Amino acid sequence: MAVLAVIAAQCGAATPQTVEVVKTVEVEKEVVKTVEVEKEVKVVETVEVEVVKTVEVAPEAPAKPFEGVEVNILTFTGPQIAEPLQRRGPDFTELTGAKINVSTVPFNELYQKILTDMATGTNSFDAFVFAPQWMVDYIVPGYLEDLTDRVANDPDIQWDDIAPFFRDFSATYAGRIYTIPLDGDFHIGYYRTDLLEQEGLEPPKTWDDYLKIAATFHGKDLNGDGDPDYGSCISKKRGAQAYWFIYTIASAFIQSQGTSQGVFFNTKDMTPLTNNEAFARALEIYSETTNYGPPDELNLDVGDTRGLFTSGRCALSLDWGDIGTLAIDPETSVVADKTGAMILPGSTEVLDWETGKLVPCDDTTCPYAVDGVNHAPFAAYGGWSGGINAAADPKVKDAAYAFFSYMSQP
Repeated sequence: MAVLAVIAAQCGAATPQTVEVVKTVEVEKEVVKTVEVEKEVKVVETVEVEVVKTVEVAPEAPAKPFEGVEVNILTFTGPQIAEPLQRRGPDFTELTGAKINVSTVPFNELYQKILTDMATGTNSFDAFVFAPQWMVDYIVPGYLEDLTDRVANDPDIQWDDIAPFFRDFSATYAGRIYTIPLDGDFHIGYYRTDLLEQEGLEPPKTWDDYLKIAATFHGKDLNGDGDPDYGSCISKKRGAQAYWFIYTIASAFIQSQGTSQGVFFNTKDMTPLTNNEAFARALEIYSETTNYGPPDELNLDVGDTRGLFTSGRCALSLDWGDIGTLAIDPETSVVADKTGAMILPGSTEVLDWETGKLVPCDDTTCPYAVDGVNHAPFAAYGGWSGGINAAADPKVKDAAYAFFSYMSQP
């Protein structure tokens, strides 16, 4: 843009003049300016590196031999037998994959329940844990699996570690093995060591001794709770396991020539050995023990009498081996260091099988007597054994045997 200014002299005539022209021009000028800028530049360089990585690979677990197999076992209601089976079942499952299902029925129903299940072909159960003296009724019709070869080929069971009596009585029939012993039992006597020591008494050697000791302590406070307690505690409940106890007493009077003599029948003509002076005396003793027992003793099962003894309420008791282990349990027993065990009391008189009369013990009538006293320890049931249903699936039979072997192993 330009601005023109004219300056003229004011004269008469126009005279040529020198004219000074001043022209101001605004010009847009591009200016280049140099600016120094500090700039951080990141350079990413890609480098190929060879990496060696060590990976530990766990070996593949071996397949479990009985994965997916279920074994249904029937036994009786009660903690002594069913509980160990139920407790160890999950351990066996973890080892082998086999699932163990344990069903229970009351004791007085067990024999018939097993027989009916197999005889009718129902076969709801693959295996059973039962009284071994029942096995002949299941073996002769072919209901129980012969386990002889399995046992012979099973080093883990350590068959010779099982006491001979139980291998023979609880497992074998006609030279073949049909059950696996899981529990071995004899009837034995128990007494309170502290009480007998206080009175200066020895454990009873005869049944007369037993009655005298029971009478001595009956009605006294035996555990310090202020209540009167009992001289003797014996299970006598009808329809339970109490039926053994009469022969626990009678055996010493009837059998004096060793176990081969027998005790239930006269082997000459199979006459029951009950109508004689020996069995009558046993009944008298059995009846008298009730005078020194709990008022409801006729309704007590073995679990009840065990609880009474371990709570300190009984001076004497008769049982299988269970009181021995229960008595040392510090959580339930107050007699852990006060319990003694003894051979069943005996008799100084025994049955003359020909006359039915009681006769004194001598070297002939009682060749096995100890200090003139004849003892005849009674197996009384013999324990519990496991048998397998011959009609079960072969794989289930294998799993059932493996479980019984596992339970029986040392």
